[in-house]
Amino acid sequence: MKQKNLNAMENETQEVFNIISNNFGLQKADVLTIDDVKLILSARIRELLDKDVEKLLQIIYRIDISQKKIDGIFENSSKDEIAMQIALAVIERQLLKVQTRNLYKTGGDKIE
Repeated sequence: MKQKNLNAMENETQEVFNIISNNFGLQKADVLTIDDVKLILSARIRELLDKDVEKLLQIIYRIDISQKKIDGIFENSSKDEIAMQIALAVIERQLLKVQTRNLYKTGGDKIE
């Protein structure tokens, strides 16, 4: 049973990365963990903070992260911390979407 859960988590992680890579213009890759996704995504977000904040905000809006959450994140003084917090919010949002989609695909098994 643990192997099945581990495989499901790996599949969800890869699916989340694929969605995020499309949204953020990242190169497709096989990722190992959510931490890998977080590091890759936060580096891209940091780049967008420096070069194209408007594009970053459009992506965040399209992903549907709450304005209240984003406002709270932007209260941080460090761009690195802002990038990491946005990355976490994006990952959480996309993971929830993937789990919800999989829930309805499998006929109502419990979200973990």
